[in-house]
Amino acid sequence: MNGSVSEPPIMSTKSSKQFQPPAFLRGIERSPIRQITDRAKPGDISFGLGEPDLPTPDVIRREARRVIQEEQNGYTLQAGLPQLRELVVKDYPHLNLSTDQVIITAGSQEAMYLALMTLVEAGDEVLIPNPGFVAYPTITRMAGGCSTYYQLPASSDFSFDLDEFQRRLSSKTKVVVCTSPSNPTGRTFSQDELSGMAQAVEESGSDAFIISDEIYRDLYYTGDRPASISEFYPRTVVISGLSKSMSMTGWRLGWILGDPGVIAAAHLLHGYVTTCASTVSQKAALAAWSQEAGEARQQHRSTFQKRRDHLVGLIRNECGLRCVTPEGAFYTMVDIGRYGSSMEVAEAMLEAGVVTVPGNAFGSEGEGFLRVSFCADLPVLTEGVKRMNSALKNLKG
Repeated sequence: MNGSVSEPPIMSTKSSKQFQPPAFLRGIERSPIRQITDRAKPGDISFGLGEPDLPTPDVIRREARRVIQEEQNGYTLQAGLPQLRELVVKDYPHLNLSTDQVIITAGSQEAMYLALMTLVEAGDEVLIPNPGFVAYPTITRMAGGCSTYYQLPASSDFSFDLDEFQRRLSSKTKVVVCTSPSNPTGRTFSQDELSGMAQAVEESGSDAFIISDEIYRDLYYTGDRPASISEFYPRTVVISGLSKSMSMTGWRLGWILGDPGVIAAAHLLHGYVTTCASTVSQKAALAAWSQEAGEARQQHRSTFQKRRDHLVGLIRNECGLRCVTPEGAFYTMVDIGRYGSSMEVAEAMLEAGVVTVPGNAFGSEGEGFLRVSFCADLPVLTEGVKRMNSALKNLKG
């Protein structure tokens, strides 16, 4: 030892090759919804994100506190708690499911990812509603599939057009996506429309699976709970959860159910992606089928219906705009076509202090519209429409 300090290693001066994401992620950007809602300023009113502002029912929160304080909350089975899967199965008696045909997921978004990544291979066609939720074509692209679209025409308030749907089906259709109630329109398919869709797929010779996105099915304003297309088409994979109906967005609690082969493959993917959904959320969610939770669910529907009526009335009477009266979910589509493109008008709204989502984020049929959410108290809705009106006057002037 001579006491000298060793020299640091000589670092290469050659710059590292710039990172490139894998091919399936190239060109994919953040959701257009997030791109505009994330720019909200303090004091802005948000009609943007689809997130209920009502509190999670007390019965679920009490159970979550008890579970945290009293129980050891390690991993559940990867498919989820058997008791919870049994409750989900009971919601679909017509499918005669076993609990092995249900996976509890980290929200319905993971469930949709599992469904599309499991069902779609390179080159497969996925028939998607236009307008429809932004994740459908994005995940299809990640899976290597090709998105095709059936129009829900803006000219008829985004109602289902069976003839249009039949024209878009082909022998190459691998998957059809059905969303009822719809995000972004709030429209709900009738039993006759669902039956017609099912028959059209059956007669197309495609042997396609239908993915039924039912995350808004318990938020309805039509008297009876909307039907599920799984009642008419057995080859259906159902996606749902508690995020919207029980105000549990951050709890990340959803599910996927259906064909045993599909669910077995999705279970494999789920195990590597998530391991299992939150144990605390799963245990607390058992209370979502209680009488107290059912009463809260009904109260949530009543509250949202009052807000719907209030908002739609203001938009029509104060702003003089055409808008859809939704039968479910908590959105209306507002026709702002005479003021400019949906993005231009959404930017003007943002400048005026109210966040909306440009309709073209959901497809070409949404151009000329804004998606406006009514997840806010009546006075906030009133102030938000006042700001919208101010922005429109500036655009008009």
